[in-house]
Amino acid sequence: MSRARRLASAVVAASLAVGGLSACRTESSVAAYLGDTEKISEEQVQEIWDDGHDRLTEQARAQAAEAEEAQRAKEQQLKDKGEKVTPAPTITAPPVQMPFSRVDVVHALVTRDLYDRVADQRGVTMPAGLAIDDIAAEQKLPVGTDYARIKVEILVLHSLLLRSLGTGGTPDDGDLKSIYDQLVEVGGVQPGQDFAAWKTALPAEDQQLVAGVAKVRDQIQAVATDLDITVNPRYAPFQVSVLRIDTETVKRDLLSTDFGDYEPLPVKDVS
Repeated sequence: MSRARRLASAVVAASLAVGGLSACRTESSVAAYLGDTEKISEEQVQEIWDDGHDRLTEQARAQAAEAEEAQRAKEQQLKDKGEKVTPAPTITAPPVQMPFSRVDVVHALVTRDLYDRVADQRGVTMPAGLAIDDIAAEQKLPVGTDYARIKVEILVLHSLLLRSLGTGGTPDDGDLKSIYDQLVEVGGVQPGQDFAAWKTALPAEDQQLVAGVAKVRDQIQAVATDLDITVNPRYAPFQVSVLRIDTETVKRDLLSTDFGDYEPLPVKDVS
C-alpha cells in the first residue's frame, strides 16, 4: 500500500478536539465555563469518574468471581477422579486501572457541548436507539460507563455533521500542508517526497475528506470562540482535532482547531 494511500486507510475520519482556551475565570468548584451562564462543575466531573471506577470495579469483581468458580470446579473434577489436589490461591480482582482521567472527562464534556451547539445550528439530531455499548466496544472505551456514552455521542455527532456539511470541495493548501508536516514526522510520507508531489499523489477521496473535516473544524471553532469557553487551568490545555491517524504504532492528530496546544481525542467515523 502506498504511503499516499495511508491517509484514507489509517486516518480516523471522525475525530475531534477544541483548544487551549483562556483560563481567567477559575472558581475552584468549576471545571469549565461555557459562556457567561453555563458551567461544568467539579462535582459533575467527579460523578462521571466515580461512575467509571465503580462500574469497572464491578466488572473486575465479576470476572474474578467467574474465574474463581471455574477454578474450584476444575479442582473438584480432579478430586472426583481420585487425584490429590492442592487448592490454588483465591482469585481476586486486581485494583482498577482507570482508562481515563478527570482531564479526559472535562475535555469530553466541553467537546460534547460544542458539538451539541453546532448540531442544533445545523438541525442535526442524535439517532434513536443508538447502540452505545457496541460502538464503545469498537472504540475500546469502557463499556457501560457515562464517560463512554459521552465519547460515543461526540463521535456520532461528528460523523453526522460531516455528512451534513458534506465532504466535497477543494481542501485548503494550508490544511494539506499541516497534514503533510504531521505525516512527515511519523514516517507517513515517502522519503524525499516534497509537499507538491505528495499533494498530487493524494487520492481525490482523501482530499474531499480533508475539505469536509475542515468544515466541521471551522464550525466548532466559531462556536467555541463566540461562547468564550474557559477551562480551569488544571485541565488545560484543551483542543478539538478533526482528523487523526490512529494505528497500532502511530497515533497523531493531523488537523485541529487553532486554539494553541491541545490533547488528542481519537474517534472513529460512524456510518
